[in-house]
Amino acid sequence: LTAAQSGALPLTAAAAVVIGANLGTTVKALLAALGATANAKRAAMAHVAFNVLTAAVALVLLPWLVAGIVALGAALHLDTAPAATLALFHSVFNILGVLLMWPLADQLASFLAQRFRGAEEDEARPRHLDSTATAVPALALSALTQEIRRMGAITVRMAENALATPAREVARDALVVARLHRAMTEFVSHLQRATMTRDSAVRLPDLLRLARYYVALAEIAEAQARTPVAGMPVAPWQDFLTLARTLLNRADPAHGPDPQLADDAGMDVLTEHYQALKAALLHAGADGELDMDTTEALLRAASLTRRACEQALKAARLLLR
Repeated sequence: LTAAQSGALPLTAAAAVVIGANLGTTVKALLAALGATANAKRAAMAHVAFNVLTAAVALVLLPWLVAGIVALGAALHLDTAPAATLALFHSVFNILGVLLMWPLADQLASFLAQRFRGAEEDEARPRHLDSTATAVPALALSALTQEIRRMGAITVRMAENALATPAREVARDALVVARLHRAMTEFVSHLQRATMTRDSAVRLPDLLRLARYYVALAEIAEAQARTPVAGMPVAPWQDFLTLARTLLNRADPAHGPDPQLADDAGMDVLTEHYQALKAALLHAGADGELDMDTTEALLRAASLTRRACEQALKAARLLLR
């Protein structure tokens, strides 16, 4: 480019160098996208498509482009120095790319969206809901039940991950749950327009309540993930945490839930440990072992954990009815 700008190369050759330099940036884009998110990969491939297509067309039209650039520069009374002409060529090159890609933008976006997908996008796509099923309410309710169970498994996973230090993947799962719940809401809206049998009409409110329990569990898990747990008194916290994880696992709709939860006293036992943990934290705060801000944060973490288990258990018992 330096040689081209100084006039050491003919204008046609210099223009070809500019095109080559633009193609060279595609390599950097591809390298940057390795191991990146789905959106980053889409952006990189769009950049490659833009440059490759524009370069191919520009090379085919190069003699006419160069002649047109020279004529345009003269008409605009631009400096005749090679650098100014090359700058004008580069601008025209990019405008050409925009004009070429504009009609293809929607098709390219659709192709890239299908080609590069993030894990959360695949998981957020409903697997059981089909708008055609709403014509048969019994079939639609069965599909809705399966989708709610799948969403429930994700929210239980969120609650379990929120108990880790540091919390893992909770924010990603929260987006998945939000999209699934939105899809369910639209599905139910279509279903409500259909004529339902008495049994279906009775069953639907229970399914909506079940979905609400799981959405509430997701919201609690998000709050859990933002609440620190460092500094907990080791023994009472570990006992409480072990019980909470056991209860969440037993309530997980991915492999159950455990039928014995319907009449189980697991929540009562967890509540007893929660009260013991709460007392230990308050004593630690009063004795100066923990400052008040830390004590409040830890009490909040324990409370959120108990509430998460409570929501998971309510949903499990409703599933078992």
